[in-house]
Amino acid sequence: MSGLYIHIPYCKQVCYYCDFHFRVSMKEKSAMLDAMCTEMALRKNYLPASSIETLYFGGGTPSVLSIGELSELFETVQHNYHIAPDAEITIEVNPDDLTDSYLEGLLGLGFNRLSIGVQSFFDDDLQWMNRRHTGNEALHSVKRAQEKGFHNINIDLIYGLPRMAMQRWKKNLEIVFSLNIPHLSAYHLTIEPRTVFGIRRKKGADYAIPEEDSLRQFDVLIDTAAEAGLEHYEISNFARPGFYSKHNTAYWLQKPYIGIGPSAHSYDEQSRQWNINNNSQYVEKVNAGNGWFEREELSLADQYNDYVLTSLRTIWGVDKTYILDRFGSKFLDHFQRLSTPYVERGLMETNDNRFLLSRSGKMLSDRIISDLFWIDQ
Repeated sequence: MSGLYIHIPYCKQVCYYCDFHFRVSMKEKSAMLDAMCTEMALRKNYLPASSIETLYFGGGTPSVLSIGELSELFETVQHNYHIAPDAEITIEVNPDDLTDSYLEGLLGLGFNRLSIGVQSFFDDDLQWMNRRHTGNEALHSVKRAQEKGFHNINIDLIYGLPRMAMQRWKKNLEIVFSLNIPHLSAYHLTIEPRTVFGIRRKKGADYAIPEEDSLRQFDVLIDTAAEAGLEHYEISNFARPGFYSKHNTAYWLQKPYIGIGPSAHSYDEQSRQWNINNNSQYVEKVNAGNGWFEREELSLADQYNDYVLTSLRTIWGVDKTYILDRFGSKFLDHFQRLSTPYVERGLMETNDNRFLLSRSGKMLSDRIISDLFWIDQ
């Protein structure tokens, strides 16, 4: 199984929490799309598999592109790669972009999954984060997409906002599940240094909320999603059976993928590769045919750490047999020795040959996972 990710590096305005690569100025957009098509052609032999089973348009905000511009990218994908007949084809969209004609155009191109960046259904939350839609627009965009024929829909929400009381968080979840969507991605607010919030924090702004409030919101999230029939299959992701994100699941299960566009990452099981995150330089260097990416060969320890990092966040956990077969006995001994205290404290559980985070362990996932890494002496 192989995946193709296409990064659209443009947004209409700056969301104050966002740390992904994008630019608001779109004056280079035509040259950028041409360069991305060129990169696809230059790298058509990167993936080991002959078929693309997941295609994902992310960003940035892919829905800033017209249907014609998306069609140009689609045609280039089809010319250079074989897309499986049952491929999952996702696009991230903003609610205010989802007009009837735009949704019809997306369906016509072959998109069969939407990821809608709602974040909150409350206008003052959205204004505080500098989102460009309203809560009402978010609500009606989902309903409109369903009416047009999209049934595989993800909604993104953010919790842990310093202004979000528990009742508001519960109401956000109530609205989501009243829409009968099959997938929810919910992320705790993280203040990254290069974001607007990060810059404001350096100047004294306080965005922290009590840890017990974060844990209670996470608890409510887990319980409410379960009551709605969604399975908690990754730390931040919940889905009905049959609606797990195939694209992201492939990341978590260490499947190869290729990333197109500035800042996009690629993985071929033996190395990581990432494109430069400067739009002008990306266009210039792709057109010159070299220098637009960096590459790192992965040591066995790197590959082990990647496996632990991605797998322990999921419902499938870490497989002892896989560690032994892929990495050898010293890595298995290392993992078992360091995980034993977490099992004894109830933060990890064992199931046959698998180790999984318990419910309480999920709340400390970053800390636990980093403790299990192999650190070369």
